[in-house]
Amino acid sequence: MRTAKGIKHIAIHCSAGFGKRESIEAFWKTKGWKSPGYHRLIEVDGTIHKLLDFSKTSNGVLGFNEQTINICYVGGVQNKGTARQPIWKGKDTRTEAQKTAIKSCIKEAQEWLKNNANTNKIIIQGHRDFSPDLNKNGIIESWERIKECPSFDAKKEY
Repeated sequence: MRTAKGIKHIAIHCSAGFGKRESIEAFWKTKGWKSPGYHRLIEVDGTIHKLLDFSKTSNGVLGFNEQTINICYVGGVQNKGTARQPIWKGKDTRTEAQKTAIKSCIKEAQEWLKNNANTNKIIIQGHRDFSPDLNKNGIIESWERIKECPSFDAKKEY
């Protein structure tokens, strides 16, 4: 079990689809993961699912899992193709209920960190902001992103 003292990030994710909790968990099992990808999963209606205690490591951001709390909203894409041949593109699809729930999850994580002796300055950012800064200008620009998740600028918003 990890300690709160090692946590440095709260990462915001999108599921890149509109599946329910069960289908998302089934996807992780096909990847052979023993732990979920997120600590919290937020449905379109704002329902928050607690998938994992913050004291446990989730599979949210490769290379940063031990130091990150992962929060995900269902959505984050829009079909730019057809029903037969979908072309999924990143888009901020958060509902007002999801926006409220994300803030609630962030507050819950911050309270847990504070109550467990974490004095680090916690960085709240999107999954995409863990991409390498290839031109070393201190900004992860769109061309540098490995992925678009969570399909909005979480670093700026939170």
